[in-house]
Amino acid sequence: MVLYKLEHKLSNCKLTFNRGFLFNVYKVIISFFFCLISLQLNANEQAAQPEITFYTEVYPPANYFENGELKGITVDTLKAIWQELKQPEQFINIVPWARGYRNTLDKPNSALFTMSRTPPREKLFKWVGPIFNSTHVIMTKKSNQFNFTELTQLFEYKVAAVRGDISEISLIKLGFPNQNIAKVTELKLAYKMMETGRVDMLVATIHGFQHLAQQLNFDHTKYENVWQVNKFANYIAFNIETPDSIIKQYQTALNNISEEHLQIKQKYKLALEEY
Repeated sequence: MVLYKLEHKLSNCKLTFNRGFLFNVYKVIISFFFCLISLQLNANEQAAQPEITFYTEVYPPANYFENGELKGITVDTLKAIWQELKQPEQFINIVPWARGYRNTLDKPNSALFTMSRTPPREKLFKWVGPIFNSTHVIMTKKSNQFNFTELTQLFEYKVAAVRGDISEISLIKLGFPNQNIAKVTELKLAYKMMETGRVDMLVATIHGFQHLAQQLNFDHTKYENVWQVNKFANYIAFNIETPDSIIKQYQTALNNISEEHLQIKQKYKLALEEY
C-alpha cells in the first residue's frame, strides 16, 4: 500500500513536471518565431528603402575639397549621421548648384546640401536639419569706400552671386537689376571677378567669405560687409517623394548626435551667430 502511494505521487510529480517543461518549451518556440518575424520585417523594411543619390556643390565651409578630400560642416555631419544609422558612407556627387538643385527637384531618391530653407522652397522638398545658419551679406573692398543708406543705392553697382543659389535668388527678390548680377558657378569665381574689377561686390555668407579668405590666403580685413541680405537655416534637402521613414531616420540620427554636431561646427570655426 505504501509502495502504491509512493508510485502514485511520483507519477503525479512526473506529470506536473512534463506539463511545466512542455509549457516552457512552447514559450521558447513562440518567442523564437516572433523574433524571426520581427527580424524579417526589419529586413524587408531596410530592403524596401531606396538608395539616396546625394549632390553638393563646392561652398566652404559647408562642403569643399581639401587635399583631395571632401569635407566641411555638412559633409562631416552627414557622415556622422550615416555612422549613427550604421550605414556605410555613400558617394557624394559634386556638381554646380543649379544642376544639383534641378536633379533633386526632379529625380526621386535624391538629396542636395547645403540648402537654405526658405518659404518658396518649403513644399518643394523634404528637410533634415537644421545643420547651421547662414547670414548672407554683400561684401566689397574697403578701398571702395561705399556707404549705403538705402538699398536702391546698391543697384547702381555690379555684384557677383552663385547661380541658382539663395544669394542670387535673394538679390532678385530685393529688386536688384538682373543686368547688374554676374552669375557664377562657385564663390571663388565671384571673388576673382571682384578682385579683377569685373564686379564691385559679391554676395556670400559670413562664414563662407571667412573660409574663402583662409582657402585663397587673402586678408579678409581688407573687405567689409556693406549690406545684410538675409538669414536662413541650412538643411539637407530631399526630393519630395522620399519616403517619410527615411526622413525620420535621418532627422532622429541628427538629433542623437547633437554633441558631435556641435563639435563639428566648432572645428570649422563657425561664427557663433550662425550656430
